[in-house]
Amino acid sequence: MNETRPKLLIAGGGTGGHLFPALAVAEQWEALGGEVLFVGTPKGLENRILPQRGKQLALIKVGQYKGGGVLGKLRTLAGLPLALLSAIHIVKNFKPDVVLGVGGYASAPAVAAARLLFIPTALHEQNALPGLTNRLLSRIANKVFISFDAAKDHFSNPNLQLTGNPVHGGFHQMAPKPAPQADRPFQILIFGGSLGARVFGEIVPPALERLKQAGFVFQVQHQVQADRLESVRKAYQQSGIQAETQPFFDDMSAAYAKADLVICRAGATTVAELAALGKPALLIPYPYAADDHQAANAQAFATTGAGWMRRQEEVSPEWLVDFLTERLSHPDTLHTAGQQARSLATPQAATHIVEGLLALTKR
Repeated sequence: MNETRPKLLIAGGGTGGHLFPALAVAEQWEALGGEVLFVGTPKGLENRILPQRGKQLALIKVGQYKGGGVLGKLRTLAGLPLALLSAIHIVKNFKPDVVLGVGGYASAPAVAAARLLFIPTALHEQNALPGLTNRLLSRIANKVFISFDAAKDHFSNPNLQLTGNPVHGGFHQMAPKPAPQADRPFQILIFGGSLGARVFGEIVPPALERLKQAGFVFQVQHQVQADRLESVRKAYQQSGIQAETQPFFDDMSAAYAKADLVICRAGATTVAELAALGKPALLIPYPYAADDHQAANAQAFATTGAGWMRRQEEVSPEWLVDFLTERLSHPDTLHTAGQQARSLATPQAATHIVEGLLALTKR
């Protein structure tokens, strides 16, 4: 074990759902004087985000297995020995006290390399329905941190800890927004993850046009895919709806702060942010997510009364008009749902994970 600063290697990423909780853990580790190295893949989101944040990043080449087709699976399997050797080289050079796998393709070879080198390992699962990588790695990991209680049934590892999903940034410090009042416009935030959701641009504007015609007063923030931006913006303008349309909201905390109701996907990070901010939401899970894990996240959120879930194939402009009419007509239901959402928040998730990691190192 290192006698200087404790070292943590975080393996995985690819998407914001894996990366941003890992960033929250890394910053908590660094706040205690530790050092962090991320291990990712050349095509992952980590290549753009981590250098901007001044984080150390090492890369290994490993392909997609699940959903990659037969040839893709064969290429991935053939490349695993080289990926494992690269991971062993990285682990030997960095000499971490503990390795945390957060899901994604880089996680498997890095965690396996750590086990081969007798370094303690742990996993963090963000979703209610665990991904394939974490399900397999849990058989060799020393500890597994989970974000949803429902995830425990999918792991055979006896050393499980329910921590919640760490939220990166100052979301937990933001004060809850007061209940909607008649003296100001109702605020609706629509987004579909880091790249938007095409279906939201097709369904939401015509539904909101009918709401406006019915006399409701509201304003909109809508994240739209870049190739649909002008058409969606024009639809709002022609309807006379005051809408801010962007391909990406650089300041999501500001966008959230305005919202009385959120319409969004159900990625693990999104659900954790909604809880941290106490925001009621209509969750429309991405139907092609691996193992339909977004539906499991949405179900876990909605069954507590923190929001509402609707399958994408069940959402039409007509249904959405009815749903929003009910919500805008009875804003007290939104306030109640927001309070319930905030009760699900886990502001100490990153702290608990770091404490668990330090316990594995005997520090």
